[in-house]
Amino acid sequence: MSSTQPVPFLRESAPGDTAEAARAVRECLRGCPVPARLTWRMGLFDTWTERVFLPMIRPHVLAARAAADTGDLDSLLLADRSLEAPDSSAEAGRAWLETMAGARAPGCFRRFAAAAAEGSTPGHFHTVLAARAAVFSLGVLPMLQAALYAEWRAARPSPDSPDSPDDFFLRARSSISLPDAGSAPYVPVRSIRAAAR
Repeated sequence: MSSTQPVPFLRESAPGDTAEAARAVRECLRGCPVPARLTWRMGLFDTWTERVFLPMIRPHVLAARAAADTGDLDSLLLADRSLEAPDSSAEAGRAWLETMAGARAPGCFRRFAAAAAEGSTPGHFHTVLAARAAVFSLGVLPMLQAALYAEWRAARPSPDSPDSPDDFFLRARSSISLPDAGSAPYVPVRSIRAAAR
């Protein structure tokens, strides 16, 4: 399968079913305070998805997830430190980690949270999301959908905007694809700050 072709929802039972993505949102974002802002600030969300999410955030989330799945703290920290994102990303990630303080978690996640708390790594929101998705053994595609939903939810134009995950996932379902299994490891090549301008 080509990396440019959308991959269907994991465990999707019908074309309109968004249950697995909704489960990923519930598990990934449980206890997460709604961030005031992550990386999407303005403009068309679909354009931002193409320019920022797919080329920069998606590879970061995949690299962080791979590190968390194997318990590789060094690689998880490297991925977190390599993401060039606005300060709002790290602020949201650290705020989320604070809500989980004291909760039982596997060693890699616990050590990552401690590194973010002491300031030796930024603790970006999407790194936290990927590590949490690993803890709950969520599918990779639903995890990516949860990451995209979190960006959309954080920057809705107004509090009165609809925030139904089902509506969002039905609209965004074809915009996320998984890379080929043999893709190269993630190396950031440009800043999210620069691409978002």
